[in-house]
Amino acid sequence: MKEETQLIKIGAVFIPVTDIDRAVSWYKDILDLEHVGTWPDNEGADFYFRKEEQYLTLVKVQKKDPLTFTANTNYPNPYFNFTTSDLEGYHKTLQSKGVKVSNIEDHGPIMLFNFYDPDGNKFDVVVDNENYSFYSV
Repeated sequence: MKEETQLIKIGAVFIPVTDIDRAVSWYKDILDLEHVGTWPDNEGADFYFRKEEQYLTLVKVQKKDPLTFTANTNYPNPYFNFTTSDLEGYHKTLQSKGVKVSNIEDHGPIMLFNFYDPDGNKFDVVVDNENYSFYSV
């Protein structure tokens, strides 16, 4: 029997930045992503998550649009989020590197905190809340 063709993952996430050199240093040094390469004319840069097969791409822009939208909750939701194997540990790591981070918040089925890059892009780091009854069998 022939396997169905299907999508298997997101190829890359694109993040607008105003200064490629500054952003490359920050994403490499602060987030510890692997810098794969910089585009011609310094117009962008590619990174690879070290533990997963996933790309993150920075794209140089003159004017940066927000990476968030507001839904019915009035919470500025990012278009995507990151996850980690240790939410509290990663929160402490970013704090120790001087990154602006929020407190860890309990949102029922998920726990999260947010942080900002040098361009003011807001990101959430999210993990499943295993204590939430939704996940119990």
